[in-house]
Amino acid sequence: MDFTAKIKKKQRLEEKSMYLIEYVYRILIVKRYLDLLAKLNIHPIIITLINTILFPCILYLIYLKYYIIAAFLTQLYAIIDHTDGMLARYTDKQTYIGSRLDRLNDNLFFNLIFIVIALSADLSLYFSLVVIISMNLHNVFGWFYFPKKLRTFEKFKRFGLKKWFFDKNFILGIDASLLLSLISVFLILHEFKLLFYTISLCYIFDLIYRIIEIKLNEKEK
Repeated sequence: MDFTAKIKKKQRLEEKSMYLIEYVYRILIVKRYLDLLAKLNIHPIIITLINTILFPCILYLIYLKYYIIAAFLTQLYAIIDHTDGMLARYTDKQTYIGSRLDRLNDNLFFNLIFIVIALSADLSLYFSLVVIISMNLHNVFGWFYFPKKLRTFEKFKRFGLKKWFFDKNFILGIDASLLLSLISVFLILHEFKLLFYTISLCYIFDLIYRIIEIKLNEKEK
């Protein structure tokens, strides 16, 4: 079995649809060096610990208004964030501590970064609060409401743009990969209000779209 086939099997990529930006990170970037990391016997938790150190540095750089450096390091965080999980599954080295630490990193970073951006850009914290509420509301629905509802359908039908992307094996929506990419872009552009508006609208739009999809499927039951 060649590397591509092996990684697909390990990552369950033959049948798994991915977000578009997630595909860029996982398949076009991380997959290229994953085998090397496995051969070097680097434990995935070491990769996770790098992000534990990296994200406070990013927040500090944003606070000091070094936005371009922070933007590139945010992309490094995103790549590492995909690397540790893929490496853990690829080498069968998943650990509870590694999984919890990775989630803790993300939860802290994704919430604190908007507060720090608002402080650095001299914006009202209400901007960051709207994003944080939108993001966490989306997450709560994603963890509890949507999985429970989806299990009630023998076959779930997609509609509109989501169907078009899903037919091409991609998921249309906002995930951590898109979130970090948007943050990096707007940090480089110094468009902070637009960052808050864009991310809030993405989460709200995706949440409403998914609820509508469920209601349409319930009508067709």
